[in-house]
Amino acid sequence: MGLDGAAPLALHSREFGKGPRRALALHCSLAHSGAWKGVAAELEDELTITALDLPGHGRSPDWDHAGDLTAATFEAVLPFLDQPMDLIGHSYGGVIALKLAMARPDLVRSLSLFEPVLMAVAKEDLPEEWEWNRRHMEEVNGHIAAGDPAMGARLFMRVWGDGRKWDDLPEELRQGSTRRIGFIGASQPAISEDNGGVVPRLSEIDAPAVVMDGAESPALMHVVQDGIAARLRNARRVTFDGMAHMGPVTHPKSVAAEIRATLQQA
Repeated sequence: MGLDGAAPLALHSREFGKGPRRALALHCSLAHSGAWKGVAAELEDELTITALDLPGHGRSPDWDHAGDLTAATFEAVLPFLDQPMDLIGHSYGGVIALKLAMARPDLVRSLSLFEPVLMAVAKEDLPEEWEWNRRHMEEVNGHIAAGDPAMGARLFMRVWGDGRKWDDLPEELRQGSTRRIGFIGASQPAISEDNGGVVPRLSEIDAPAVVMDGAESPALMHVVQDGIAARLRNARRVTFDGMAHMGPVTHPKSVAAEIRATLQQA
């Protein structure tokens, strides 16, 4: 049962690889479990990866909009952490991975994180960068509230996409991003305001970790990743040249190499 007594959402999952170590992979907002296909192919002999579709993504059921989205997502993901595992998280999935590591340190062997979007770190460390993101999200949410989710998705993907222009994205991706863009606004209490109290507890995590980002990502991401890595007890910090926020999708070989190095630490 979840924290409110209700059964957690039954998430869809898929499995990649045939390695002896078990891993759990959590994708970014507006994506799905298939986003890990490239990384998983690089690690298929080392890891057996369970990749989840987060609520409202891929083949998983939608969140019912009752209570807090991130709390509901965490409750839905937690049952999959059922044995010692390596956690791999991208963006919002990285935030959920951090929450898992605090909740079940006995089952988390390592953390490999690419740009977890715990923006509340910047609110403490460099408030002007946090404010930049607040204004950006205010603009995105304003279009959603005005009945134009496509424009909200366009503006969001301009900053957090893979570098392609909106009109150059496949129609399926544009439609999916538009349909799910409300998820972004609903995640803000957790990632921007830290309503779950994650930031003060990051120092509890002592599993070997790598905190990665792309040099081409917004400056905010570098502040957030520096802050997360500094608060963790046992973290390496890696920045990839020529890479942006969608690095695990666009450059899976490079990202997988750092995940492999972190596995070896554990």
